[in-house]
Amino acid sequence: MQPSKLIITAIILLTLISLAVPKGSCLDVSCRAIKARPSDEYSPNTAWDLGYTGKGINIAMLDSGVDDGHPSLDGKFVAGAEFTKGSSTKPTDGSYNPDDNSGHGTACAGVAMGTGGSEGTYMGVAPDAKLIDVKCFQQPTDKDLSQNFVKGIEWCIQHKDEFSIDIISVSAMDVDHTDGSDAWSRAMDKAVDAGIVVVQAVGNDGPDNEGLTTPCSDKAIVVGAIDTKNTINRNNDEIADLSSRGPRDDDNDDDSYDELKPDVVAPGASITTCDYVLIGQDATGYHTYSPGGTSLAAPHVAGVVALMLEANPALKPTPERNPIQEILRKTAESRGKPDSDLRYEGGDSYYNRSYGWGIVDAYEAVKAALTWSPPPDPNILPSISIASPKNNAEVSGIITISGMALDTDGSVTNVELKIDDDNWFNVSIVSANSLEWNYSWDTKNVENDKHTIYARCFDAENWSEIVSVDVNVYNKVSTGGGEEETKINPVYLITGAGIIGAVVVIVICILLFRRRKPSEAVSAVPPPVTGIPSVTAQCPNCGNLIEITSAKRPVKVKCPKCGARSILR
Repeated sequence: MQPSKLIITAIILLTLISLAVPKGSCLDVSCRAIKARPSDEYSPNTAWDLGYTGKGINIAMLDSGVDDGHPSLDGKFVAGAEFTKGSSTKPTDGSYNPDDNSGHGTACAGVAMGTGGSEGTYMGVAPDAKLIDVKCFQQPTDKDLSQNFVKGIEWCIQHKDEFSIDIISVSAMDVDHTDGSDAWSRAMDKAVDAGIVVVQAVGNDGPDNEGLTTPCSDKAIVVGAIDTKNTINRNNDEIADLSSRGPRDDDNDDDSYDELKPDVVAPGASITTCDYVLIGQDATGYHTYSPGGTSLAAPHVAGVVALMLEANPALKPTPERNPIQEILRKTAESRGKPDSDLRYEGGDSYYNRSYGWGIVDAYEAVKAALTWSPPPDPNILPSISIASPKNNAEVSGIITISGMALDTDGSVTNVELKIDDDNWFNVSIVSANSLEWNYSWDTKNVENDKHTIYARCFDAENWSEIVSVDVNVYNKVSTGGGEEETKINPVYLITGAGIIGAVVVIVICILLFRRRKPSEAVSAVPPPVTGIPSVTAQCPNCGNLIEITSAKRPVKVKCPKCGARSILR
């Protein structure tokens, strides 16, 4: 054989050998490096050593479809649907099982939940988890995927209870930058609010990217990629050069943490995992995806989440809180220099724009999941009301201040009052059932004026809101002289003075009218005229004799008997 042919033959043999032997960070290495699978390096401090392998947890792979005929994925299919272009005629009731014609989805599923087949070598992070197969693209190079993924995510939300969808794993992105307000990111946030944990790849635009591309959800767990150097020991792990760096563009809200992406990092460089085959062929092999990327890092973390949820199903996120995200950040092994002064309370993890909060640690995450308990429901504040006196009432003497105190999720322990700016003081609760309360207040001890009565109650956790009424106090008060000396309330002085003044004026007027001076007195009967003889005349009407003393003639007279008037001469 000619030397040239020998060289060519050798090259071909070496090539075949290189294709037959997996290279890079095989799953049997990467799953041990994140402390999920037992190893000589980290056991017994691994998640599987704690007894958790993803049993009872369903992961929705939103990808290119999954070739679940592969021995490592056989028997895992639970439900599926497809939302690629031209798939509108395919059923969406969960009965459709999409196929993979690019290999991307099958590889990601193998990382998250592969069993490794009969040999069990290339087992995924959560080998007992099950598959929800939601196909959203044909090839990893497809563009404008947002609409497909929004439909896929909405389908998961709609069917989450029917098919027990616990986790969504997304390893795809578009080219546009985002601050988390795009439709794809908002759909992810909506899924988290519905109780589904969402894990997504950060993207492969590193190391010099500025900002992150769509999607980049506030509430999703965003994952970057590290290179394990094909060693289980984590000491030499480094950020993969292609992994996109954070932070995300600022959305200008009040949350200081939601721009700090990625959340964590996981193995993604040169991962050996399940290979797909064309339709009609048997899938049996494994393939090394090199240089790999964050697409393979995200399902590592999705698998860790499955372990955590098996350990503690109460970790499901709510609109107010995502405990899975919190635990992964707190338990991650920080790397690089801190790029933020924000740390998690109760933990030492810090954010670095390349590593996020650090390398995921399955063992520490599962341990934290086991001890986590949901916080108690927010305490409902007690309430209090003042029934008497009414607002702006006029009061005097000793009055009763009364009302009602209520607590719908506990019991009221005490009621307090205060008057104006004085100190609070306790008052008695009349009935433990109705929670009525009252207090006797002597208003003579305060100045006559407007006063404010404040009331509040306590349920052993929180105070109620303070309620108040205004009252007008009017009392007779001591002048400070002798014991019997009093003074009229100033408010009444104007009215009393007016009345007294009017009486005095009336009395004076009466006295003036009744008083007569002697020189001005007038006799009721004129004095008799002296020196003129009286004359007797007869009334022409009745004959009565009338004595006339006037000297004037003729004279008009009135008969005192019959009242007739006549002229007498």
